[in-house]
Amino acid sequence: MDPQIDTITLGVTDLSRAAQFYEDGFGFPVRQTAGDGLTLGLGGSSSLELCPWDELARDADVSPETSGFRGFTLSYIVEQAADVDATLTRLVHFGGEISKAPKFAFWGYSGHVTDPSGHLWKIASPKRRPLLGAKRAANGLGDPIEPQELALTIGVDDMKRAKQFYEDGLGNSTKKSYAKFVSFDGGGGAPDLAMYKWDALADDADVPAAGNGFRGFRISHRADSPEEVTTLLDRAKRAGAKIVGPARDDHAAYFSDPDGYLWKVAART
Repeated sequence: MDPQIDTITLGVTDLSRAAQFYEDGFGFPVRQTAGDGLTLGLGGSSSLELCPWDELARDADVSPETSGFRGFTLSYIVEQAADVDATLTRLVHFGGEISKAPKFAFWGYSGHVTDPSGHLWKIASPKRRPLLGAKRAANGLGDPIEPQELALTIGVDDMKRAKQFYEDGLGNSTKKSYAKFVSFDGGGGAPDLAMYKWDALADDADVPAAGNGFRGFRISHRADSPEEVTTLLDRAKRAGAKIVGPARDDHAAYFSDPDGYLWKVAART
């Protein structure tokens, strides 16, 4: 079935500040405004939705309480190491906070920034050396830099179990598979879904690994029909997912994967 990530919804504590961070910092275009929420484009047909924190929890019928590490990071992969620095500069200017200063690793160059609601972004490049003498605009910011790739990485307790759930249970296409890292191809320009061990993901972001409660986000997939929604829910449940929340009459339903990450599956309208 290979359900791709059509929308990533983030719970936000201040919509105005969050909108500035994502619209002005990253340069994501606004696709829709509705009530207290905002939807922006991530590339292709995929979207980033900003939703009031308590409203997002209420829609999934879960408690909004949270503490510590939320168990996920979003990755924004750019071409050059200098692009990492330029992107971090923009994001800080528009309300972000550096949580891990950029540094070199054997695979490239990266740093972490938190958005105004505390969600972690990893800004990274596979290139280890910044471009010497890279020019900046007069205001020091320049234009937003387009990503080569986007990914959502979740921290899991058991890599084998998590991979089996997504690969065998839901039918996601494996892109990379190592002992400590697995990713699934987003397809069609959608963000990839990746996974690390929980503690390793926290360590990569240089934050304490302890965390409990609502993760503050959900993944959404649009099915072609109500029947496909039912089929996907059945597959997820057989693979170890938990159906979350009451029955709905809008051809939409929630499930949580074996590590508690929320998916919303809805039929296209």
